[in-house]
Amino acid sequence: MKARNAVYASIALIAAAAAAVAGWQFAGRGAGGTVVRTAHAEAELVAARDAAEPGQSLLVALRLKSKPGWHTYWRNPGDSGQPTSIEWRLPAGVSAGPIGWPVPQRFPIGPLANYGYQGEVLLATEIRIPSDAKGSMALAATAKWLSCDPDHCIPESGELALRLPVGRGAQGKWGSAFDAIPLPRQPPAEWRLRAVRERDRVWLELAGTSAKALFFFPYAEGKVQPAGQQMLQTAADGMRLSIPVVAQAVGEFARLAGVLVIDGGHGYEIDVPIAGANP
Repeated sequence: MKARNAVYASIALIAAAAAAVAGWQFAGRGAGGTVVRTAHAEAELVAARDAAEPGQSLLVALRLKSKPGWHTYWRNPGDSGQPTSIEWRLPAGVSAGPIGWPVPQRFPIGPLANYGYQGEVLLATEIRIPSDAKGSMALAATAKWLSCDPDHCIPESGELALRLPVGRGAQGKWGSAFDAIPLPRQPPAEWRLRAVRERDRVWLELAGTSAKALFFFPYAEGKVQPAGQQMLQTAADGMRLSIPVVAQAVGEFARLAGVLVIDGGHGYEIDVPIAGANP
């Protein structure tokens, strides 16, 4: 992990120097906010509603649109990469929650595999508006992301701003896009989950459903092999998924926490204690 971070720190320094010379970043004005265009992505802040209502929460997202062939990263980037980050600068009394990460994709690259997003992704955050807000509200953020294709990784960033009127408002231009964000769901009540450690793998047992395909995206780095094959077996009362574990896990590996994707579609957030976690 330290070695990987050191490599990407070096990449960041080299790319930052190159960006200063090449002039990668262009900032324009969108409807109410800044649109930043780099060599490999477009970024802006967008809101689910067209106004910030006092005393309520408002979903505001970093919209990242990668150029074809390039991708950005999930909260756990996999074998390499860095998660996208948002550093908010907000008016007094306004606060921001954590990023709501959509279900990621898996990108095999040679012997490695990464987790992230191609095309357009909305990384939404809940912005809490104080009850005494009035006039208009200026939201600002520094966004940093790593744009990668199979051969290159370029650190990029943007200074973003969005101004909204304070008031009741209605669904905004991006409202339907917020509704379509593929956030992980809670598992159905009929599911019964159990995880068992057997040497170099964890078996996730899922009773109460049948599936043609399962894939598990772990929240924690350094525990599950991102490039390892996850094998699915049929069991008497459901399915069993074999999840390969890294040879030397980073920290304690006592719970299987992450997103379980069913048949390449919906993702479900799970957190299951691992029986026999310390063989």
